[in-house]
This record gives sequence, C-alpha cells and structure tokens, in this order.
Amino acid sequence: MPRKNTPDIPGTDCKNDARKTLREGRSALAEGLAQASSDALPFEHAYSRLLDTYFRLRLAELGTGHDRVALVAVGGYGRQELCPASDIDILVLCNRSIPPQAIDLAQALFLPLWDEGFTLGHGFRTVSDCVKLAAHDHKVLASLLDARLVAGSPALLEDMVRRLDERVLPRRSHAFLSWLDTEHERRLAAHGDGTVLLEPNLKEGLGGLRDYHRILWLARIRGKAGTVEELMAQAGFSSGDATLLRQAVTFLHGVRNRLHLLSGRKNDTLFLDLQPGIAQTMGFHDDGGLLGVERFLGALHRCMSDIKGLSDAFRGVPGGPVLPVSPCPEVDAGVVIAGGAVHLCLPDGVEASPRLTLETFVRAAASPSGPTPRLDWNTRRRMAAAIAGRASELSGVEVGRALIAILTSARAFDVLEQMDAVGLLPALLPAYGAARDRVQFDGFHSYPAGMHTLFTIRQLEQLATNGPEPFATLWRECPEGAGGGAEPGRLSVLLAALFHDLGKGLEDASHHEESGAGIARDVLSAWGLPAPVVDDVAFLVREHLLLMRTAQRRDLNDEAVVGQVAGIVGDRARLERLLLLSYADASATGPKAWNRWAASLLDELRGKTLNMLRDVEAGGIHTAGSVGDVLARVRTLATHQPTTPPLGEDIAAAFLAAMPPRYVVANAPERILRHMEMARQLNLDVEEARKRLEPGRAERGLVVMEGRPVHGGRESDLWEVTILARDQQGLFATLAGVFALHGLNVYAADAFVWRDGTALDVFHVTAPPDPLYAREFWGKVRSSVQYAMTGKLALDYRLEEARASRIIPDALREALRRPAEVRVDNGLSDFYTVIDVFAPDRPALLYDVARTLQSLHLDVLFAKVSTLGNRTADTFSVRTAQGQKLTDEEHLAEVRAALLHAVASR
Repeated sequence: MPRKNTPDIPGTDCKNDARKTLREGRSALAEGLAQASSDALPFEHAYSRLLDTYFRLRLAELGTGHDRVALVAVGGYGRQELCPASDIDILVLCNRSIPPQAIDLAQALFLPLWDEGFTLGHGFRTVSDCVKLAAHDHKVLASLLDARLVAGSPALLEDMVRRLDERVLPRRSHAFLSWLDTEHERRLAAHGDGTVLLEPNLKEGLGGLRDYHRILWLARIRGKAGTVEELMAQAGFSSGDATLLRQAVTFLHGVRNRLHLLSGRKNDTLFLDLQPGIAQTMGFHDDGGLLGVERFLGALHRCMSDIKGLSDAFRGVPGGPVLPVSPCPEVDAGVVIAGGAVHLCLPDGVEASPRLTLETFVRAAASPSGPTPRLDWNTRRRMAAAIAGRASELSGVEVGRALIAILTSARAFDVLEQMDAVGLLPALLPAYGAARDRVQFDGFHSYPAGMHTLFTIRQLEQLATNGPEPFATLWRECPEGAGGGAEPGRLSVLLAALFHDLGKGLEDASHHEESGAGIARDVLSAWGLPAPVVDDVAFLVREHLLLMRTAQRRDLNDEAVVGQVAGIVGDRARLERLLLLSYADASATGPKAWNRWAASLLDELRGKTLNMLRDVEAGGIHTAGSVGDVLARVRTLATHQPTTPPLGEDIAAAFLAAMPPRYVVANAPERILRHMEMARQLNLDVEEARKRLEPGRAERGLVVMEGRPVHGGRESDLWEVTILARDQQGLFATLAGVFALHGLNVYAADAFVWRDGTALDVFHVTAPPDPLYAREFWGKVRSSVQYAMTGKLALDYRLEEARASRIIPDALREALRRPAEVRVDNGLSDFYTVIDVFAPDRPALLYDVARTLQSLHLDVLFAKVSTLGNRTADTFSVRTAQGQKLTDEEHLAEVRAALLHAVASR
C-alpha cells in the first residue's frame, strides 16, 4: 500500500555506491526522527524505500546475470513498516532451482548490511519451495501474504502469488484462521493486554501491531485487496472506522520508532524508564493536573484499545460489526442481545441516548447465563457518540440505581470495562475520569488508576467462585447489603472498591484516601443511598490502606499496634469488610504488592485483631496469662519431645528464665524449643572457643544460623533465617549487610536479647539462589558474618562494589526521584520509638540505615522492609542504650538528619 509525502533520501543520486547511500540515508532518517514530533509513517516508508534503493543499486553494481531472481521483501519490510532496529526480512526468489552463483550473490548483497549493523532474515527459495512451506507452516504463509517486490523479476513474484491463491489459500484458510486465533491466545498469555498495562508490548500485546496485521491477513485470505480504507469498506466498516484504525496504527508506529531509537536496539516493550523521553518527543506535556507521560500513556492505551476492538470486529467474533447484509431486526426497546453480542438497533435517523446506553449495560449485566455479552463495534461507536457531553441528562438516582445493579450482578468487571471503553463510566463518574490515566511510576503498580479500580472489583467478584482463603469464605458469609437495604455488606465493599482510588485524580493526591472518602460520601448521597451504607463506604475508602500498611510496617507483636487497629475498625464485621477490600486492592495492584509474604502478614494481623476484639468484649486483655501458657507449653514439649542430646531440665529452665516477655509472645512454643536447641549449640561453641582465646575475643563473631523455607518446601520464595550470637555491637547491621552481599532481599527482621546476653535475630528473606544447595549456601552466609564481625571481610568495600555495578537509567532516575523522608513516632508503641524511612531503593539500603542507628547507639528490636517498586518504606522499632524511647528533641533531630544523609542516593 503506497504512502505519500515521504521525505527525500540523501545520496540516492549516487549510482555506484549503494553502501554510501544506505549509510547516509539511515543517519539522516534517524536524526529526523529524533527531532520531529510528527507521525511516524513518513519515517517507516522512507526507511523501507532506502533499503529498496540499496538493493536496486547493489544489483546494478553487480551487473547482469541476476535477472532470473526476484528480491522480495516479506514481514515488516514487505508491509513497509520498518522501525530503526527492525529485522530486514528479504527473500531471494528463484524459479525452478537455486543457481550456483547464489552464494556469491548473497555475499555481495548481505555482507555490507551486516557490516553496517543490520539484522537480516534472509533466504533463497524457489517458487515451489515457498508454496510447499506455506501449505504446512502458517507463520511462513503469514510472511508471504506481506510479500512485495523490491528488485528483479516481477514474473517470479506474480507466479508465487498466483500459486498461493490457487493452491494454498482455498485449502488452508480455515486452518490459518484457527492458527490466528491460537496465536491471539498465546499473545495474551505471554504479553498480556496492552490496552491496560503500564509497560505494554507494542507489537505482540493485545491491541499491538499484531492485531493490525491480523486485519491485513484476514482480508488477504478472504480474497480482499487494496488500501486499508478499501479493505475496511469491503468488510462493512465505515470510513470513520478506517480513519480511526489508520490514526491508531500511525500513533503506535510513532511510539515504536522512538522506542527503538531510545533503546538503541530492537525492543517492543515500553518500559517505564523510557516513557518520559518518548512522551516529550511526541509533544505530550504536563497539563490539567496530569503529567505529560500520563497523558501520553492514556492516549497510547486508547489507540491500542481501538486497534484491539477493530481487530476483534474484523475477525467476526461476538462483538463484530453488524454488516449491511445482516440488518438489525425491528425491536421495541432498540436493544438486541443475541449470540453473545449486544446490538443497538434503532430506526434510521434516530441516535442513541445516554439513558438508553446506560439501560443497555444494565441489561447486559442481567444476562441469565454464559459469558457477559460484548458490544458489537457499531454499537460501541454509536454509544461513544451518544454520551459525549450529554451525561447530565441522567439524574443521580438513575445513575446510582443502574451502577448498583451492575456492581451486584457478578458481571461488574466485564460491564464496567465496556462502559469505560465507550466513555460512559468517566462521564457518569467525573472523579473516575480524572483518575483514570493516573500512573504511579514506581515499578510497583501494574496498571493505571482506572484499570486498577476495575481489577479490584474483579478480584472481589472472583471470590465467589475460586478465590483464596480466608477471603472467599469471608465474601460468601458477608451479607449482600443490596436492594436498598440500610445494612452494610458486600455492596459496601464493591462501592468502596469503585471509589477507593478516585482521590488520585485530584491535583494534590498525597492523601487520596481522605479525598476519596469525601468523593464517595458526596456521590453516594446524591444517589440516595441510606446513611449507614454511605458512612460505611466512606470509612472503607478512608482506611483502605490501614491493614496492609500496618501489617507490612509495624510490629504485630506490639499490643499497642494491634489495639490501634482494633480501635479504628470497632467490630468484627467491619474488620472483615476492610480485609476484603485490602485483599482486592493489593492483589489488583500487582505481584509486588500481593504475594505469600503479604498474605501471611495480613492474616497474622487479622487473627490478632480478632483476638483483641474478643478480649475487649470479654472485659480485658491477658498478656501475662498468655506468656505463662506459652512457657508451660514449652516445658511440656521439652519433656515429651526430647531433643538429641536432651536439653535437661536445668538447662531448659535457665533458658526459659532468660526469655523476655516480648520474645515469648512473639514465638510459638515449637519455635522456642528449636531456638533453645540453637542456644545450647551456641553455648557449646563459646565454651570451645574460650579454650583457645581470651574471653573478650572468644565470643566475637561466633554465630549459629539456620535457614528454613516458610512454605512449599525448597521451592518457597520466602525463607526464615534465625541467627543466635552473643549480644555484640553491630550484629544487626552486619547481618543486613551480609544478606545484601549474598543477593538476599530482607522483608522483615525481629531482634531479641535474652537476659543471659544471647542475641536472637529472625530475618525473613528471599530464597537462596539454588534451594537444592541451601545448606551449603547458609554455611557461606554464616562464614561471611563471622568474617565481617572479626574484621576479615570489609563489608563497606564489598557493598560499594555491588552498588557501583548497578545501572540506573537517567530517565527512570528523573521520573521517580522524590526526596527521602524520615518520620519518628513515639505514639505508636508504649515501649519503643518507631522510625519510618521512605527512600529510593538501592542495594544494601537496610545495612546503611542499621549502621547509622548503631552509630547513634540505638538498639533495633524490630524492622520491616516494604519495597514498593523503586522505593522502599522501612520501619524500625528502636530504643536507646538505656532501654528507653527517644524523647529528647535534639536527639530526634540528630537521628532524622543522620538517616536522611545515610539514605541519600549514591
């Protein structure tokens, strides 16, 4: 399909230097692309024409004797879609046999290209070879459908095309169609839906260029030919549809070209760090409270959504176009739901209205069985036109009634996603429209705010069938709360999921929970919902981060922490609704927000909060009694499950007497028994060392270490590492540094000091590199700790080497740079000062913080590390060397300043 207005190629007047023409032309085109913000089609066609010119000039330079072959461009080169780092797919087509001089021809044509850094996909084939391969290999057939003559004999290409049309396409079209469908599913599984991802694959993801290619291939096997506009018209699409497709593909090509240029290589995944630069070169700037890169990503998603919708429609799946040969039946309501598709069927001259559009979605949500019906393409376009600027025709009560019906239909995600695609959901909920394209460029969130909202609702819906425990049971047992009832229930959770992130659409989104609660209260009141439901939804939105933040950042063995949560939620029913929302929100954010570690922490907080709520109802909390119960259980275990060799009653009693209450409350009896065995081994090692060294040196560096998988055996992605040593300065910091040196990420750490001077630290870390050799690995880690504690391993030097080897792209550094922050709170615990450190993540950050706290003579009793993509939120419970909280203001100021200096980016 020829393109117009392609720029001139420097050097094309040179008749005898193909390589010079290629080099100069390529450089000029790349320079023009880097500077221009216009569309990319001129570049692609100019680049393809440049390669055409090279091959023609090169054949001319080689002289006669090559008129019996045809140089045929296939794939992207055949479609004239070459990007800066695209492969050059060229086929040397021969008649009945490959001539003897083929090798000489290949060297003459291709060696200069390899020397210039091009990646070639080339081959010699006869016409018969091509036809046979196409009949058995659908990938080959697809590439040949894009074939275009570059130079040589036109008759050879015409012969191949004729044979494909006569011998292959009539017999293989059905199988080829099935292959396209299989490829579509493979692409979805491998690369995801590009219309919603923060880092979409521009070629293979759904909505990517492969969906556009699918349209071209489908048209070809159906016997159609011509321009995109002609192909679309022949399939029953409007000229507006063809223009929409052309514009979307042009935009996508423009992004891909600049992606190749910035990456310096072939790359189809639009990584976050490259997006700000591409957005800027394409003319997207900050405006209306949105960052330029957010506006860019929103435009890209809409273009990919249009390509995806048109490709699906062209394929003829449910939701395809209503062709003129299949007119809509006459119906009173104007809506037909049949064959899995939703059709708007209105008399000529009658346009859809916002009210009819909303009612159509309510009807789709109420479908009795089967998959949720999808809008056909024409209906989607008519709805989009009907909604523009007319949402005010609907009253708040109408909107509320319809959205509640959709939310409680068990089809909410499917329906709301389609409402979003046509612009209805942003029109009905302006706060959703404002937040829709908001992006958190932190490597933590997988989707923009709008799609994250819809995925949160989907996570709740899926609990009814195959969700994880205990959330599935909580969902089933939660009352529906629908039908206009005044009691909160599932409806409250679903509404909270819809509103929980809408505060991110405001110019100041730093406290989006509070803002979102206000938005929810105003909108739900306008919908006419009962006050108890409005209050409950506002509470859930305001506190939707409470449980996860507490579980990931606070010491759950501190009764004051659990008591604060219990006091906020008030009762078990509201706690369970907040748990459901917390699960759905975290699991919809991405795998870095929801994993087994996060789930175990949330479940631990849930259990302790429920226990506290029950204790409060029973008239008090009985910590002393629980400590006594645990100690009694340990004594029983030591008696009935003797260790080898036995601990002995005296040794067991001495260990139990040395244990502080916080340690006893934080550990199960079985774990305490295991720790006692390790403490005995430590004592034996110390006694042996004292035979060789003076007492002050004998204990230095001696550690007993044990690594255990937390779940799933050796395949567990989370391991618990227990370390016992004599209490000595710098132990906690050394452990943090050694773990970093061995490539382990720390999730949490507990530090205890027994009354006999035994220091016991429990770290939760990522899995060792090779779990099959875990014992050997932990042995190396233990040796590193000993060497570092005795001066035989320079941790600072080794860790600085690791930091120096890390490469941080400048674009990502600038896009994510936010100042570090240190918060000190004395109100969260009765016994410790809690320090929160928020900073850009980097290797050994925990070591830097721990070493700083050590230099300030602060004891770390508890630490939790939450890495939120490219930033970390670390929490430390500390006390002074005298065992007190930090209360002196000058001391607090010094702590803040020292920590900010320590976490400054290096």
